[in-house]
Amino acid sequence: MIIKKKSEFLSLVRIIIGQQLSISSAGSIYSRFIKKYGEEIEFIDNLENSKEDLLSLGLSNNKANTIIEINKLVNTKKIDLSKISTYEEKEAKDILCKIKGIGPWTVENFLIFSGNNTDICPANDLGLKKGIKIIYKLKDLPSDEEVYKIAEKWRPYRSIASRYIWEVVDQKISLI
Repeated sequence: MIIKKKSEFLSLVRIIIGQQLSISSAGSIYSRFIKKYGEEIEFIDNLENSKEDLLSLGLSNNKANTIIEINKLVNTKKIDLSKISTYEEKEAKDILCKIKGIGPWTVENFLIFSGNNTDICPANDLGLKKGIKIIYKLKDLPSDEEVYKIAEKWRPYRSIASRYIWEVVDQKISLI
């Protein structure tokens, strides 16, 4: 089951924080973010003047800039993350990938964790690849193409399957 987050803004912030970080590092930074700004926000007033605050939470300069830009776009109503979270993958990517610091992986995860789309396959996600390697008893990590091929069997529930597979990796579940 996909649980809708209270705030699409916070969902996207959490995913940006998690880009290329371990789960524990990303979780620590996100916890500091929530402690500072709260967990029921849609945007943050004057965040563009608070870059140092974001950096002090442990964010990189690039991630701070990306979050500031998203915040500005949401605050000025140039993008509506609630609507985007319901879009098809291509349409969401066409909008969000124009923002510096947001690529396909970020959009895919945003749609999985805050959208209603049950059929997203984040094929280049390292955690998903590790999980597939464990579950399918592969010698090596699968390529993106191999992930797509394996995930074809999961349609139309690739998002849900991905979340279960991440849980295998997160919980270090060993399969017999």
